[in-house]
Amino acid sequence: MHTSPDLAQIHERLYRLTDAGAGDASDRRALDLVSGQLGRDGFRVLVAGEAKRGKSTLLNALLGRDLLPTGVVPVTALATTVRGGLPETVTVRYADGRVERHEPAALSRFVTQAANPGNRRDVDEVVLTLDAPLLSRGVELVDTPGTGSVHAQNTEEAVAGLRAMDACVFVLTADPPVSAAERELLRRVGQASVRTFVVLNKADQLDADELREAAGFTRRVVAEALGETVPVFECVAREGAHRDVDRLATALTGYLAEHRDTDLLRSLTARTRRLAVGLLDEVLMARAVADLDASRREQRVAALRAQLDALARRRQEAADLIRAEGRRALADVDEAARDAGPALTGAVRDAWSAVWDEESGGRPRREREAEGRRRLADLTRDAVDAWRLAREEELTDRLSALDRRVRDRLARDLDTFRDSVADLIGVGLASPADGGPLVPDPRFRYRFQEDVGQTELLAGWARRHLPGAAGVRRSRAHLTAEAADLVPMQIGRVRADFQSRLAESTRQMVTAVTDRYDAIGRRLGGALAKSAGPRRESAEHAGLADRERSLRQVVSELEPAPS
Repeated sequence: MHTSPDLAQIHERLYRLTDAGAGDASDRRALDLVSGQLGRDGFRVLVAGEAKRGKSTLLNALLGRDLLPTGVVPVTALATTVRGGLPETVTVRYADGRVERHEPAALSRFVTQAANPGNRRDVDEVVLTLDAPLLSRGVELVDTPGTGSVHAQNTEEAVAGLRAMDACVFVLTADPPVSAAERELLRRVGQASVRTFVVLNKADQLDADELREAAGFTRRVVAEALGETVPVFECVAREGAHRDVDRLATALTGYLAEHRDTDLLRSLTARTRRLAVGLLDEVLMARAVADLDASRREQRVAALRAQLDALARRRQEAADLIRAEGRRALADVDEAARDAGPALTGAVRDAWSAVWDEESGGRPRREREAEGRRRLADLTRDAVDAWRLAREEELTDRLSALDRRVRDRLARDLDTFRDSVADLIGVGLASPADGGPLVPDPRFRYRFQEDVGQTELLAGWARRHLPGAAGVRRSRAHLTAEAADLVPMQIGRVRADFQSRLAESTRQMVTAVTDRYDAIGRRLGGALAKSAGPRRESAEHAGLADRERSLRQVVSELEPAPS
């Protein structure tokens, strides 16, 4: 009868995985993370989501302490693990093994984009130790950078955190609503997390009817992504204003009290098994290469290395294709913006002039000019928004088509690679390939703004105080001229936003396709390294059969129990 392992048994199987030879630095890091959790009996709850959803602010509200840095631009650059305990300290571990301890107030020096851009300090881990009720019983809350940030390091750090979590608090916002990118990220979180809590943050940005609509839409998307219905907590978590955060805290506390121990076992078992399957792939290939007879071995090894080289070329070709399409899309956006400026300006100016001429002249000039400015802003917003929506649809379709095209190539290349490996050494790879989108269609953000500086305020005062018809004529002339500046300014802002999102989408797509090509190739590279050299001279080969048996046993023992 199959029974689930306990923590001691998982620890023993981790030891056997380490003894069987962890593939590369990524594997060893993953093993160290699981082993460290076992040693601490720690349950990791990741706070995840896209950039600027209020993750750090929400975590501060849950802890009752404003220690995690926040701001109006993407702030968090490195993950911060928050653990319970005393004394309250920030422990910083560097890649070279150095360890420093600081006061909690020093946290921002190590984890923010401003103080540590691109992780130039070479920080490996940051742990904030706090005395907080929510952190009892070994719970660890992990604040992550947002995905989709304009800073590449932030997104990569956030995605890496998904591999080392047990449960997740996934943060969305009421405005803007959940995007395709967030739905895909939520799907990945659901696959790796034993329990997912969903927060609809910034609920105060909508009125009651809008919030009901946004919450209903969010629940439908969440259920689709996770494959189950889960509660969605509508919260306000910002400095000086918290709402319904206590309901989320109560739900977390209740879940941890009832399910924490069993779910920790489930999570660590699944993560350890994924590691074992990957290592088994590598050992199977290494053994198959090592077992080739002398007459065929050199030829087959050369053929396998040629397959790795071909895979690397295909990876580069895919990345070059994405970058080229991204440059073409950027150029097309620039051209569309240049063409739109004069046409939209003329249309808005004509429409506004007609509105002004229809207005009654009986009102005070101050009111008439204020109304004229409002109508001008409305006409500009409508015109620019219509142009934006049309361009957004084009760009979304374009990027979606590129995503499908590159994924089709990737699938063909990886199938060819797997078939070649199987033909050359008779090994079918067990690790599954990720077939999801490389980057879902982007959400383009745009907010209409009117810039009225001190000079404009003084000019407005002067026009309002000119006598009679002269003041009216000056007001009309001024607002007509303002239309010529306002429309191009708003188009320029939309174009800049499109450019930013296109550049980020292109970068994410290149990173994702590179990772997927490398994920399968690195196992064969590790296998060839393990089996390098003449068979009779390599002590490594003598233990490959033992390692295979050990890894197969671990994979079997960690097979999920039937429900």
